[in-house]
Amino acid sequence: MQLPVVTKRVKAAAVAAPVMFAGIMFAGLTVPLPATGPASAASPHARIAAVYTIRFAGIKLGKFKIWSNLNSESYSMRGKGTLKFITGLLFEIEGGTTTTGAVTKTGPQPSSFTFNFKTKKSRGNLAMMFEGNAVSHVTAKPPFSDSPKIIPLTAAHVKGVLDPLSALFFTARTTSGAADESVCPGLIPVFDGRQRFDLRLSHKKTVKVKKRGKGGYRGVAVVCQIKYIPIAGYKPDNSGIKFMAARDDIEVWLIKVPRKDMYVPYHVTIPTPYGTASATTTAFNVEFPGENKIAVIR
Repeated sequence: MQLPVVTKRVKAAAVAAPVMFAGIMFAGLTVPLPATGPASAASPHARIAAVYTIRFAGIKLGKFKIWSNLNSESYSMRGKGTLKFITGLLFEIEGGTTTTGAVTKTGPQPSSFTFNFKTKKSRGNLAMMFEGNAVSHVTAKPPFSDSPKIIPLTAAHVKGVLDPLSALFFTARTTSGAADESVCPGLIPVFDGRQRFDLRLSHKKTVKVKKRGKGGYRGVAVVCQIKYIPIAGYKPDNSGIKFMAARDDIEVWLIKVPRKDMYVPYHVTIPTPYGTASATTTAFNVEFPGENKIAVIR
């Protein structure tokens, strides 16, 4: 399938791509996740502001900030951050991302998604539009390179999919008020503008998080294992793809918002061939009309 595409290859440090992906995926998780009932029935108007720290191999690389608005009919979110690597020479990458869409009984229905990045030597951006439940247009600069080795996309591949930010929006829920394995949302179809893949979330364990220093979080977290399943738009012999698909240690930790039937992400870990990338929330505030702001994490 040939979408109307103007694309480009993102050339950055080998570590930057998976680490930035950790940030994007974490941002997609950083929206309220209703614990019970249909998405449209359990989505009060809410404003969210969050800050999380990104680390690679235990070394702090930077922070990512998220702002989002949600009501019973629509959602919007934006995020931005800067990562710095020291690999002989300082390497810095700035990135930003946005998403908008509608809230439906079956979950989110995205209408747009953007991602941009820049370094001292290069910059790029990607924009994706949706019509109905399918991707209608993708624009990216500079263009992705074509290769006969890439598994081609078909029209079916871009139907019923979510962008990376919307991917985990309104998908984690449980039939009870307690944290249990049903919080992990199961199979999520994702298209990032180039590649079609699934994320399969399943319950791994429940842990108690101990508060460290001032602020932070202390309480129960539900740990979901994330399985990355590539489908199309990639090279089967790509070593990075093969590495990620073989892993069973990609995780997201979900925690409950006090006094609300909502779950939000606290921690995400993503292994790479060079070390483990992680994102941990250091501040998370939820605000509802007529109520005091809830500081989930201070």
